[in-house]
Amino acid sequence: MYSVLILATGLGLAQAEEIKNVKSIQVQNNISFRVQTSQELLYRGLFTEEARSSRVQFQRSYRIESRCLVLETNKNNSQLACLTLLKQRTNPASLPTVTSEPPATSVRLETFICDSKGKIQPGNNLGKLSLEGPSTIEYGYLIELPKNRIAENDTWETTEDGRPVCIWIVSGTEMVQGVKCIKLIGTQQTEDWLKTRADRQAWKRTDTVWLHPQMGVAQKLERTIEIKDPAHNEPSQKSTLRLELETSLVYPGQLFLDRKNEIQLATNYRESANSYTQEIAKYSAQIKSLIRQVKSQSEIMSQTPYRDAIIQTTKRLENFLKGENSETVIVPVSATSLQTAKLGQKAPDFIAQNMLKQESVRLARLEGKSILLVFYNPKSPLSNEILSFAKTMQANHGDSVTVLGMSVIDDNEIVKKQAEASKINFDVLNGSGLRSSYGLESTPKIVLLDAKGIVRLNCLGWGQETQSEINSELKRNIDKD
Repeated sequence: MYSVLILATGLGLAQAEEIKNVKSIQVQNNISFRVQTSQELLYRGLFTEEARSSRVQFQRSYRIESRCLVLETNKNNSQLACLTLLKQRTNPASLPTVTSEPPATSVRLETFICDSKGKIQPGNNLGKLSLEGPSTIEYGYLIELPKNRIAENDTWETTEDGRPVCIWIVSGTEMVQGVKCIKLIGTQQTEDWLKTRADRQAWKRTDTVWLHPQMGVAQKLERTIEIKDPAHNEPSQKSTLRLELETSLVYPGQLFLDRKNEIQLATNYRESANSYTQEIAKYSAQIKSLIRQVKSQSEIMSQTPYRDAIIQTTKRLENFLKGENSETVIVPVSATSLQTAKLGQKAPDFIAQNMLKQESVRLARLEGKSILLVFYNPKSPLSNEILSFAKTMQANHGDSVTVLGMSVIDDNEIVKKQAEASKINFDVLNGSGLRSSYGLESTPKIVLLDAKGIVRLNCLGWGQETQSEINSELKRNIDKD
């Protein structure tokens, strides 16, 4: 057995000279992702999250460990294996001790390919880093770098499917663990971060990275994610991740092969398990055989940290055989996701601007009598007829029903002009931000809520039948109220 490991983070004379030339004002390096086959990066740190809103008051933290082993590398790409362990801490205020080490809440192993600039290639199973709760696979220490040399205050953008661009800036250099690192700050946020919409959350992510100039990976990483609830100006959720590179070791010969073989076994085991778990009863014999085979193979293999992934799959299969679904689920502190309007359920709350007055209206404060939400497009030929109907509803049932016009376009001038011409007797709110939560694929749409805010009618389209249906349901609700 080998007794010596090569410490990759130890700097030779050439590296030391290169570091010396990194200036505080002008960073002259053309930084790349430079690792070698059999090199393993080990990151450890802490993830904390908290929710502070009227609905949720919660705090939680996890110890996080993420290993990244270089399975193979060439001039353009590197094949990597990443193992992430999450261990929930019972007391976030105190540091964990060796005697109180908690079991892993989550264990996940993935292999993928990364190019020489730190960009992860398509076709992987990593998914996106989580915005709510810790990521079950953490790879944020890999930074997609620009192709050119970077200097202080230089900026570049990175893209992510389905999310806003992330803007990176070089803010200078700082010493971390004896290494003079290049400090990068990446900011990513929804377009409505400064002015939140009524029907969806807004979020902002800030990554501060102290980049190792030789390896092109984070020596230290701090990530903050803030989330605002719909129509709220202050963040209701906040999470912080802090990771540091603890070791960077090159494993020679058999030590590397032991790790590589265990990763391969764990990956194959998981794939085989996935093919059986859809029909447990049908494949119970095959599952039991698979467990025995893998346990037998594991006994003759040298144990490495990647054994945790094998143990996790075995526990999962054994629980499946018992009739228990033990898939790893990390529930975010928000505990709830954004609602959508559904019959028989509480209508999503919102705060919307009154387009006829200088005030805002909150739906929840109108409870106590039925509410008729009339979603319409002021530019539609049907809009005058719909407003006339809503006007009649307000006149005939105003004591027991609150009628609200909900314009799906954000144009106060058009709305006011039409409202004055129609001499309407109800308020018109800006409903342009409620498309997702109220399913506004087309208009007109009328939603009737009872006195407790429960959706009793969700009516799309317009005609005589529509009006009759609304009148009938409204009468039933008024009688109940």
